Amino acid sequence: MSRPLRIEYENAFYHVMNRGRGRENTFLSDDDFKHFLYCIEQASLRFNIEVHSYCLMTNHYHLLIKTPDANLGRAMKHINGLYTQYFNRTHNTDGALFRGRYKAVLVDADNYLLHVSRYIHRNPIETSTPLVDELIEYKWSSYSAFIKKTSTPKWLVRDFIFSLQGKKRKYAAYKQFVEYENNKEISTFYGAKKLFSVLGGDEFIQNIKEYIAKSDNEKSVVVQRRSTDDVIAYLAKYFCIDAHDIVTVKKGRKEKNLPRMFAIKLCQDLTGQNLKALAVVFNVQHYSAISQTVCRLNKLIIEDDKVNLQFEKLRDSLMYEVKI
Repeated sequence: MSRPLRIEYENAFYHVMNRGRGRENTFLSDDDFKHFLYCIEQASLRFNIEVHSYCLMTNHYHLLIKTPDANLGRAMKHINGLYTQYFNRTHNTDGALFRGRYKAVLVDADNYLLHVSRYIHRNPIETSTPLVDELIEYKWSSYSAFIKKTSTPKWLVRDFIFSLQGKKRKYAAYKQFVEYENNKEISTFYGAKKLFSVLGGDEFIQNIKEYIAKSDNEKSVVVQRRSTDDVIAYLAKYFCIDAHDIVTVKKGRKEKNLPRMFAIKLCQDLTGQNLKALAVVFNVQHYSAISQTVCRLNKLIIEDDKVNLQFEKLRDSLMYEVKI
């Protein structure tokens, strides 16, 4: 059986779903849920994706994602791979965690995005055995952030969903909208035995068919929006050092070179460059050295609050300062 067609283009919206292999649970503890959200955050930074809604259930997940850079496949491979490694390491298991590749429904944003967001947020009470009595009680979805009952992750985008309501009292309006049942069209669409790859009106579907029919050289090419030079130059200025000191390996150096460690991780998060490309930039013989540096810094961030605060400050500043 052939795989479902993956339709990727700039600024597309997708409802992404995946389920545990054999319907087994993919989240066994609060730490598991938290780590999956961390994986989403890392993907949003590294691949420039926008997450507009999410709901993590015990054996599957739902994400509503926009891809400014037409790279859903890369982003989801990163999320699923990173989380699977964590899960197997933590729970002493091995092999695939999810049931094959993810499912992705391309969504007509103007006409259906608001309804898909509601469908995602209603999942905890739409199961055969509801997980909670009230949606606000379920903490592993973005619903509570949408009605301003909890803090909003930096990577969660709410304003576009709110704009589709066209109402001033956005939090109350969204709460009222979600608490009302899913409409029949949405229920029928997701209740079908074979899920279609596109959810949209006739004009939207026709446009997608025409896009698919185009030859590859007619389709828009995604251009890399951030550069390693920008990140390195910013850190060199911040730490009052020469950029050469960041990209050059100091032989025999025992103390931690934090500017270099910050630069490596921030370039990985913000530029989308792969490990081999970063190995060239930072003058190391093998790309595994890049991974090792990132792992060491991740450990430092967890153990040292000052390092964590400094990294967060640099990342936030770079996300604002670096020209896109």
